[in-house]
Amino acid sequence: MRESAELDEGGGTSVAERMLDLFECLSSSPMTVKEISAASGIPLSTVHRLLRPLVARKYVLRHGRGRYLLGIASMELGARADLDPILTSATRPIIADLAKACKRTAHLGVFRDNLVRYLVKVEAGYLRPPSQEMTELEAYCTGIGKVLLAQLAQDQLEEYLSPGDFVPLTPTTISDADALRLEVDQVRGQGWALDRGEMYPELRCLAAPIYDPTGRLMAALSVTEVCKNGNFEEVEERLLTFLPRMTEAAEAVSALLRVP
Repeated sequence: MRESAELDEGGGTSVAERMLDLFECLSSSPMTVKEISAASGIPLSTVHRLLRPLVARKYVLRHGRGRYLLGIASMELGARADLDPILTSATRPIIADLAKACKRTAHLGVFRDNLVRYLVKVEAGYLRPPSQEMTELEAYCTGIGKVLLAQLAQDQLEEYLSPGDFVPLTPTTISDADALRLEVDQVRGQGWALDRGEMYPELRCLAAPIYDPTGRLMAALSVTEVCKNGNFEEVEERLLTFLPRMTEAAEAVSALLRVP
């Protein structure tokens, strides 16, 4: 208790906050105790006390004479973290707001082992699509999948296309590898993708990318409508009017995960 009280000295800063300050200091380069104290504002004696258990458990390593850097245990802790549950929990309220605003079912999906994994599905509207959370579908015939494919490096895309033509699931499925390459190029240029009944004949889906704060593709979201009357062009035009709201939702997800 006495040591915890000492760690909280100076404006009521918590132990957790000081520990985070210390980790952030060591994230770029090795530092001495004095350098850590100067950069973080943590008193020298407190830096020493924080480092002691971190070094013992290899979250921090001694580097040369009097310097410290992040250890293997810190890196392994991050590597073991599964991003999917974090994305699912953090983004669900944003996807729910999107579904409510558009009055259509909204999804969030990621690219895993050349498949689309649906992490979040929030239903809205009278007719509901048959998708389910944590299921995986082919990327070539879904709106989210085409957005994710469009963000691959060209050599990665060519590897995906290399087996040749794909299974046509509906009359509108883009199953020819060359035609799919052209479709992906178009998605790259316009920044969004449409699924025109390529997975399920009555389903139309508009998808847009979600980038992490560094500009890398992290996931994609979509708004979906089931059409029973055959007015597919009208449905596609209506979905495109939701693009500004989808862009706002994508930016909100990125901002949510941004490190201060």
